Amino acid sequence: MKTIKKTFGMAACIGILAASATSVFAQVNFNSGTNTLANLANGGTLSIDDKIFSGFNYQASGLTFFDPNQIIVTATENGGIDYLTWSGNISLVSSGIASADLLLNYIVTANPGAINMIDQSYTGRAQNGLLAVDETAATGAFGGIVVGYSHLQVGYSSDPPAGTVPGDNLNINPSQSVLYVTKDIALAVISPNGGSISIVQVEQSFHQVPEPSAMLLGSLGGGLLLFLRLRRQARRETAAIRHFSKIAINGVHNDQHSDLK
Repeated sequence: MKTIKKTFGMAACIGILAASATSVFAQVNFNSGTNTLANLANGGTLSIDDKIFSGFNYQASGLTFFDPNQIIVTATENGGIDYLTWSGNISLVSSGIASADLLLNYIVTANPGAINMIDQSYTGRAQNGLLAVDETAATGAFGGIVVGYSHLQVGYSSDPPAGTVPGDNLNINPSQSVLYVTKDIALAVISPNGGSISIVQVEQSFHQVPEPSAMLLGSLGGGLLLFLRLRRQARRETAAIRHFSKIAINGVHNDQHSDLK
């Protein structure tokens, strides 16, 4: 009977921990989200882990090809790091000197946790042309106080490593739970004979302290430690009660033997 009770108690505790884990997973969304830039600019949002991406808008000028309905924005998670990726054709083709520009704005909110580092990369090519991807992360509003900056160009398609371009600052100090991010993508054909520049993917990632996966493990670990501590305490209290019960019973028996004598 004791074995059955002990097994049932362990099963009940495991069930409670599993329910707690389910609750935490329900609050921390590990599913990726995907939508078009056109839909997101009309009030759509994406979420991944503890982050929500909102406030999307864009401004395009001079591009040969750019269709927000065909720009796919995806939020994913890999190795505890969250990514926001734009995929689609962003290009400038000209028979002479020309330039184009695309501004991408959005808000990233982390809850719980705070973002302490950003990085970015792009996939593209340039023929007789230049391209630059400048990113600013600000607080308060778009164009607010800049707390992070990254610059990419031809031959330098990824941050980190940072420092190749003066002014790069990938570390957000102090960490922020809300950032207003602007990507300024500039394309230019610099030859009078013409040229082409295209970008097919721009990727952004966010690091934070603690990482969402670490917070989840910490929550479960803390719950398990509390359960084990309470279990040990209950065992000590039960042993003490049994010990004093035996003493009391033995005392009663001794008194009864004394009276009989």
